[in-house]
Amino acid sequence: MKAIVYEGPGRLAVKNVPKPKVGPKDVLVKVKAAGFCGSDLELVRGNRVDVSPPRIPGHELSGEVAEVGSQASKFKLGERVVVEPIISCGECRNCQVGRYNICSNLKFMGVHVDGAFAEYLSAPENRVYRIPDHLSFEAAAVLEPTAVGVHVVERAQVSTGDTVVVIGAGPIGLQVAQVAKVTGASCIIMADVFDHRLKLAKRLAADHVINAAKGDVAEVVNEITDGEGADVVIEAVGKSSTILRTIDLVRVGGRIHVAGLSVERFVTEPPTFWMKALLKEVTVETSRSYAAGNWRTAIKLVSKGLVNCEALVSHTFPLEDAARAFEVADSKLENAVKVLFKP
Repeated sequence: MKAIVYEGPGRLAVKNVPKPKVGPKDVLVKVKAAGFCGSDLELVRGNRVDVSPPRIPGHELSGEVAEVGSQASKFKLGERVVVEPIISCGECRNCQVGRYNICSNLKFMGVHVDGAFAEYLSAPENRVYRIPDHLSFEAAAVLEPTAVGVHVVERAQVSTGDTVVVIGAGPIGLQVAQVAKVTGASCIIMADVFDHRLKLAKRLAADHVINAAKGDVAEVVNEITDGEGADVVIEAVGKSSTILRTIDLVRVGGRIHVAGLSVERFVTEPPTFWMKALLKEVTVETSRSYAAGNWRTAIKLVSKGLVNCEALVSHTFPLEDAARAFEVADSKLENAVKVLFKP
């Protein structure tokens, strides 16, 4: 089969490689669409120390069932599916309580094992989900960041009537905002530095948008909240500077949630983030990917039209155009939001 192979920092090669082996309890999926995630960009840059080349990246995908293992019985050939790209042990303490996203032996497709930037991907049957016929493969490939959004909103304890600030209007931030709105947040404020993403945010979920490169986010948030600050501030960028900014946006007794994946060293300056957090008595939470039930919730929300995935898809490329796809996604060229491969 044809696949994109990460061979080292800055090096992607399109190669013919063997099809994945299908274990007894596995499902072979013919990939129809696969999304470029921010973590994939960091991988290609060589910033993921947990990735050993050669590796096929990619963990956001949709496709059709092409083969089922001898002990797999839930799916039939040709069914339309998405894949939750986690492989967990099922036996550790966290797996036993449904928190398999922090499994002691966690493996992620496209990171620790080969992923979705290929014509085929093999996955455990219990990580495969059906999708409705009316949902396009392109939209379905965005279900992975949507499931992340569900988990973030759940962990951040967004409640009816909350004012929520989301820093970062990339795919994760956009899906967080949509899920927060459906959950009952009364006011969504989004900040980013790309006007095209803020325009999309306003269309999908945001009540107010702020270009952080042109205006003072804290000043605008204070104005909107009558000087109180937001009930919940969600960081979906993954930079020290934006994480530190959250403390100036949240109200006394509010909640900060850090969802952005970062490869930076987190550095604070006096007066420190933690001292400010102490004085405001805020709750600081984090999240990683998704846990039990989040994918089914995401599929349900999107299937009912309550969360929009299709609107995020800005570009599609064949596998052969791997270098150009990386360039567009990495540099946010041509108003890029979600870049997909279509094998």
